[in-house]
This record gives sequence, C-alpha cells and structure tokens, in this order.
Amino acid sequence: MLNVSDNEIQFFKSDVEKFNKIDLEIKSIKDQLKPLQQKLKELNKLKQEKQTEVLNFMNSNDLDACNTDEASFEIKNSKTIKPITKGDIYDRILKFFNEEFKNIGSKDPEEIAKTLHNYIYVEGREKEQKQVLKSK
Repeated sequence: MLNVSDNEIQFFKSDVEKFNKIDLEIKSIKDQLKPLQQKLKELNKLKQEKQTEVLNFMNSNDLDACNTDEASFEIKNSKTIKPITKGDIYDRILKFFNEEFKNIGSKDPEEIAKTLHNYIYVEGREKEQKQVLKSK
C-alpha cells in the first residue's frame, strides 16, 4: 500500500485527469490540423512549380518585375551556403592533409588550425545562388 494520505491521492487523481484532458485536446487539435498541413504542402509544391515557370518567362524576356491587380512581384537573388555534414568535414580534412598540408610554411599548431578551419568552413563550402519571386 502507498504511504500517502487520501488527500494526496485525490490531488494525484485530479492531476491525472487534467493530464488526460490536455492529452486528448492535443490529439484532437492535431487531427484537425492534418488536412490543413497536407493542403499547405500541396499548395507550396504548386507555388514552387509556378514560380519556376514565371521566373523562366521573366528571365527569357528580360523582365525584373511584374504586376497583377492584387500584387507586384520582382525577381530577387538569394545566396545560400550549403551546410557542412560530418562526411564533408572528413573528406575536407583528408584532402587537406593529402594536398594542402605540405604547402603550409609554418609548423605552428595555431597557424595550422586556422588554415584547416578556413579550408573546411570558408573555402570548402558550396555556394548556391537562387532566384525567387518576392512581393513588393
């Protein structure tokens, strides 16, 4: 038998009931959100396809902006840098020691660490430029 008072058991039961109500409410809301999330996913996919088509037309006709009755859109360039994965780091370190390590004049550990860091995180990252439509 538990070594607690009846009062403590009542508080515990009350807490369990509240927990259950909250849990059921969360599940209910998640069930209501599922169709909306699916619709949002479909709309984002369609939007991406249309954006590609519009951008292709605008680029082929040297247009920087376009207007509709409801909105204005312009082409914006965005630059992104590819994230580094564990595999990328391993490959860059291996390549560094095979190819670049011989070219380091200094044997100072701090200088080697800086050079390796720059080789991996600055020089070794792929950069990508994308065009997107932005509303004005």
